[in-house]
Amino acid sequence: MRSLFRPILCAIAFACVGACVSDAAQHAAHNPVSLVPPYNELPPAPAGTAIEAGTKVTLDARQQEAVVAGVSKWMKTPASTRFGTMSGARNSRGTVTVCGEVDGRNGNGLYVGMRPYVGVMMGTPASPDFVVVGIAASERERAEVASICRDSGVTQAS
Repeated sequence: MRSLFRPILCAIAFACVGACVSDAAQHAAHNPVSLVPPYNELPPAPAGTAIEAGTKVTLDARQQEAVVAGVSKWMKTPASTRFGTMSGARNSRGTVTVCGEVDGRNGNGLYVGMRPYVGVMMGTPASPDFVVVGIAASERERAEVASICRDSGVTQAS
């Protein structure tokens, strides 16, 4: 009897410890972002290619709606998504980079706090489409998003 008890106790202990491990993905309010066709089929920029800084632009209502729709579809509970700042910059090729902050509920139903995101406007002025490039969950990802936003000419409140 005693020989059976120890393996069962060990299995329960490992299961409890595993359930308590904190992981950024486990507490994220969004699903991992991955580009979908046709955006994932574009050739990547050569290594070392600098991001061209743009000029700050005001997003119109259609663009703002496209950003909300584009970011919301990556959230675990889209209906409960909250948006903070949202800013854009247009570079010389006409590409509008948008940076902002979003909050959503994680798998436990709790809001996790504002997280920065970055993406680009696609489509036409009459029918804009926002493609999310990233939503930060970890400190490293926050730094990456902040760097892309800064290099793109989009200043973002922290």
